[in-house]
Amino acid sequence: RAQGGDLRERVQAIRRQVADELGLVIPPIRIRDNTVSLAANEYVIKIKGVGVASSEAYPDHFLAMDSGLAAGKLQGIQTQEPAFGLPATWVSAAQRTSAENMGYTVVDAASVVATHLTETVKAHAEEMLTRQKVQEILDRVKETSPALVDEVVPNQLRVGDVQKVLQNLLRERVPIRDIETILEALGDYAGRTKDTEILTEYARNALSRWISNQYAEKGKIHVVTLDPALEDRINAAIEHSDAGSYLTLPPEVAQTVTTAAVRELEKLLSAGHLPVILTSPQVRGQVKRLMDQVLPSVVVLAFNEITREVEVDSLGMITVKE
Repeated sequence: RAQGGDLRERVQAIRRQVADELGLVIPPIRIRDNTVSLAANEYVIKIKGVGVASSEAYPDHFLAMDSGLAAGKLQGIQTQEPAFGLPATWVSAAQRTSAENMGYTVVDAASVVATHLTETVKAHAEEMLTRQKVQEILDRVKETSPALVDEVVPNQLRVGDVQKVLQNLLRERVPIRDIETILEALGDYAGRTKDTEILTEYARNALSRWISNQYAEKGKIHVVTLDPALEDRINAAIEHSDAGSYLTLPPEVAQTVTTAAVRELEKLLSAGHLPVILTSPQVRGQVKRLMDQVLPSVVVLAFNEITREVEVDSLGMITVKE
């Protein structure tokens, strides 16, 4: 702080930001100096003592990233922006103005680390939602809606079941702020099934307005869809067990599907849109799992998660020839 550093303040702001966006209060983030096992400019982000992300940051430099409009090359330390993997260059303070004039997006080292930390926390949010935290959430809801909590826990579901549903939502960055709506959905359908994956889909449906608004661009969601025959094939390959559902597609077929999906999603990316696949609710979860193997950033939505106020613009269809 005496040298103008503000990383600690940024870390505190990240905890508030994640709580506001996802509805999850993450544990305190500690900053520890480790000059023995880390290189001079290296940092590691750990969750529960295990490293999940790492990169380098140069406190006396700035990271210049090409936003697509930059003209010319920069002299400096070539690297990748750690949060999103974009090509970037660490440049000295003296080069900052020149880089900005050339059209590069230039940020300081603390911002780079903070952004990387934010994205890492969001990507691993479900790991931080412990059973104790879920119980604390339920206790808070019970103060204002005791009948709702009593109906769901423990009459229909265990705390661990609610935890799994909330973790499934967080895994795809669906916030759990509106916990009452989520519990109402669980209360409506827990009498029919105890499968937490199916209950997650019901909860997503209840949160459809938020999901639609998150991915809509000026009232429109740009997507690619699945060929109905392919959806039927995937649906027929879903097996259910006590440990959850899984896909029994042969590896070569699964690879063909993901390759075709990536090819269609390139149409969205080249047009500047988010990579979104629109499917039927029955296969949505398995399609997301399948795509996570090749393109984790892809968003997979079900038809019932799109509200009437949002227009759907399909730019392609994923098909696989027999």
